[in-house]
Amino acid sequence: MGAINRVLVVDDDAFTQKVLVNAIAERYQVETANDGERAIEMASSWQPDIVLLDVEMPGRNGYEVCDFLKRQKSTSHIPIIFVSGCSSVRERMLGFEVGADDYLVKPCSKELLNAKLEKMDVYIAQKEQLESSYQSAQDTALEAIATSADLGKAVRFIERSYLVPSLDKLSEELVNILRDMQLSASLMFSARTKNYFASTKGTEVAPLEQDLLQMLHTEKRFVDFGCRTQVNYPRVALLIKNMPLEDRNRYGRLKDIIPFVLGAVDAKVRIIDAEQLFKQQNAELGQAVESVRKSLAEIGNMLVQNQSQVGEIMIALNTSLASELHRLGLEEDQETYILDQFDDASQGINQTLECGSNILDTMENVVHQLEHLAVDQHQIITETLTVAAEDQIDTSGDIELF
Repeated sequence: MGAINRVLVVDDDAFTQKVLVNAIAERYQVETANDGERAIEMASSWQPDIVLLDVEMPGRNGYEVCDFLKRQKSTSHIPIIFVSGCSSVRERMLGFEVGADDYLVKPCSKELLNAKLEKMDVYIAQKEQLESSYQSAQDTALEAIATSADLGKAVRFIERSYLVPSLDKLSEELVNILRDMQLSASLMFSARTKNYFASTKGTEVAPLEQDLLQMLHTEKRFVDFGCRTQVNYPRVALLIKNMPLEDRNRYGRLKDIIPFVLGAVDAKVRIIDAEQLFKQQNAELGQAVESVRKSLAEIGNMLVQNQSQVGEIMIALNTSLASELHRLGLEEDQETYILDQFDDASQGINQTLECGSNILDTMENVVHQLEHLAVDQHQIITETLTVAAEDQIDTSGDIELF
């Protein structure tokens, strides 16, 4: 079945009206009107697919009827063919000026009338196809604009996220873009030391939502239940509570863009975690170096004291031995031998004590190197964070995708 099924024939002459009806009744459903007022009423209520309209009628003539129908929203789409005995160029021009689609001069043959209707049928079908294509193109363009707008927001967020120094600031930026996209959501950062929660409402995340975020975090990437969707990454979970189920285009667009955003957030959480761990290890290294330095100082003092005490003991022992040897009744060479052995042992002890001092010096050198390393690490961390803070500028106008 074509685009034309119902035809309204408007003519005040009963004979002409009957001729027109008989010519097309086999192929179309036909209704008739005898004057302009009745034609307007029938066109509004019955909604024909096409109107065959006489020009000269009592009351409103055909031009007035055509002009009225074309101005009304409910009937402006209905094609109108004038069927008139007037064939001058002026009459035809008047017809087209008021919006007619074609013009037939009566009397006209059955074949010509049906040919006109068939041609109009093709025209209407092509017009509807073009309108459909236009609407589809318009919808596609609007969708592309909306996608570009959301993508622009996402890109600007990712650019700003490079410079955020903490999870607090990162959650603030993420909440801002979610609000900008008119999303009601709760989020969780799974950091190294604890889980961090935030909400687009600016309030604490309810305990039930916290439990839900944590339980679903180990599930697949998207977890959909009703108008809610949770999106999961290793260090991030986002629970959206107002997914647009009635707008499938926006629903799909969000599922494309949100992972793009959360992928960057996940990487940033990992970086912030690493920075905090690095700072903690640096602080612990500094504390360890200081502890070792103090311990070495104590060991050095003890070593000096031991050396002094050993020296005093050896001197006292040497003096005592020299004074007591003559009482033992030894030969001179025996006394000399014993004293020489004692001197050798004393020298060995002194050398051993000196080696301890050398070891202490070596350990102190290691401590100095560790101190320099700790200072260098602290300087690197400080300079990195300082540069990041100085580089935090407003980039909201730097990217235009639409």
